[in-house]
Amino acid sequence: MAYNSCRLDLPSTFMGTLNWNRLQQQLRVATCGVIVASSIGLSWASQSPQTSTVPFDLQGTKRIVCLGDSITQIGEGPGGYVWLLRHYLNDLYPQQGIEVINAGISGNKSTDMIARFQTDVLDKKPDLLTISVGVNDVWHGFYDNHPLGDGPRGVKLEDYRQNVDTMIRRAQSSGIRVVILSATVIHEDLKDPMNIKAEKYNSALKDLAKQYRLPFVDYQKAFRAIISAYRLNAGGRDNLLTVDGVHMNAEGNKVMAHALLTTLGVPPEVQASVDGQIAKEEKG
Repeated sequence: MAYNSCRLDLPSTFMGTLNWNRLQQQLRVATCGVIVASSIGLSWASQSPQTSTVPFDLQGTKRIVCLGDSITQIGEGPGGYVWLLRHYLNDLYPQQGIEVINAGISGNKSTDMIARFQTDVLDKKPDLLTISVGVNDVWHGFYDNHPLGDGPRGVKLEDYRQNVDTMIRRAQSSGIRVVILSATVIHEDLKDPMNIKAEKYNSALKDLAKQYRLPFVDYQKAFRAIISAYRLNAGGRDNLLTVDGVHMNAEGNKVMAHALLTTLGVPPEVQASVDGQIAKEEKG
């Protein structure tokens, strides 16, 4: 598999209007993550966008485990990013019978995920694992009046990197394919010290993805581009993608789900073909 990067270039018309329908399409076309080609050179771009042929990187996949913190745990509800991942995959590829298991636990850091990795990941015997970790490793270091983020409740960068490295190696030794998700924003003030500190943690994730030639979903690029456009062009200072600065609202979950789907090789046009059905399922 080859490691590549892709950019999220938001058109000027979108930047001025912040039209969510256009955002959804734009995210599919230029998802901010890594579209990883297979060892035989096949990627989503080489597949027909008008068919529901199972993408190369999902062929043979019967079970996916989504490991994470509260963002993942809450993402199980209707419209959540894990819920959307499950419903898009099952609506598009029913013949595949893909099971998506939510292994998110609120408050978890990389240290917690290491501790439960055997029972919550390896014992489930998934074909594919997504790892979403980092927000709490950084955020909790600011607890109890530690403005530099160096408090004892956080996880040091070097320990964080080692923990994620260990999870990758343990998964791969069990034949599990791994997709790395970057941490999302910690409050929607991009100049907040927490987001500044988190940059190094996300860089560590990107380095590990490159080292192990893994798909990498760079949510930071997407979130920063969208939030910056909103601040600059609309003048808003409220939360745009989250309900509280950290946990996703409907739009934030869409960003996460479509970025992940695109990185897994599901073409944008194919995703769009079941939007109506997904909306009906969400309403129940």
